[in-house]
Amino acid sequence: MTGILLSTFEPYEQVAHFTEQRIKKHWAAHPPLFFSGLVRDQDLYFNFKSDSRNWMGVTLEAVEEMLYRRFTHVYLILDDHPPVGACDDIFLNETLPALAVKLDAVTIGLLGYGQHRDPHGVILEKENGFLEQCSSTAPWKFSLHPGLWKLEALQLILEERLNQYGEGKRTAWNFERHQDQPEDPILKTLLHRCFRISGEHFLKEPKKMKFEIIKEGIERFGVDLMLYLTKKRGGAPARLELEKKELWRYGHYLGPYPIFWSGLMQQGRPHRGFERWLLSCGNRELQKEWKNLKSLLESNSSLNPDISH
Repeated sequence: MTGILLSTFEPYEQVAHFTEQRIKKHWAAHPPLFFSGLVRDQDLYFNFKSDSRNWMGVTLEAVEEMLYRRFTHVYLILDDHPPVGACDDIFLNETLPALAVKLDAVTIGLLGYGQHRDPHGVILEKENGFLEQCSSTAPWKFSLHPGLWKLEALQLILEERLNQYGEGKRTAWNFERHQDQPEDPILKTLLHRCFRISGEHFLKEPKKMKFEIIKEGIERFGVDLMLYLTKKRGGAPARLELEKKELWRYGHYLGPYPIFWSGLMQQGRPHRGFERWLLSCGNRELQKEWKNLKSLLESNSSLNPDISH
């Protein structure tokens, strides 16, 4: 049985509910959704005993609760990664969970390859959904972009991360950036069972979304050319400065769960890259919803630039 775990904490509660509403709107037939990181007297909130700043501990408690409730797989979604377009319900509810069982996948990332993102492994055949099986040495195998996880495997990884990191360092960032080695005696059997999707093969609105992919591909090619010429004329430092200004153009990824890769927030404030993309994409519905959320965030004095997530 598959569920959704929306991971958050108190200062980001409004962001989490924004993502919840986007899921309800664009993934209407979604599986049961639960929250971790918020203490509430309701069944869909998993209360916790760990320090709220201990993301690994809080998430492990939620995973254990889902296993107790007989879930086998979970879509783990951080609070600021809502779908920014229509979701492919059938693929998310049926096709991908079936592939996860068939391949005994540890995780299948919804921020996949293609659309200006190179693969880091072997591309499987059509009957296996054109999934990419990541190399055991590839970085970011356990990425926390939205993805489908086998709960027992996620539990094992979280337990190992708690041993690897001390108090104050048990963050989501350290969970996903840790470079596990193929010879690791505990996790070595998991490292070759990580996959990523091919987004363009599973689009809810194929005609519209493929046009967007082509349009953004042309724009990114133009940026690539500018970066090349800038480096040739001004060297690596000049290219780096231009990259900082133009990186947002590479953030949008279309697939069964369309996302903006860096999320909505950055250190407690709206992410500038997301806002630049939002301004350029012409999605008035999302622009209006984001404007309303920003107004709520600006009135919330507990949200500040020092929040790390």
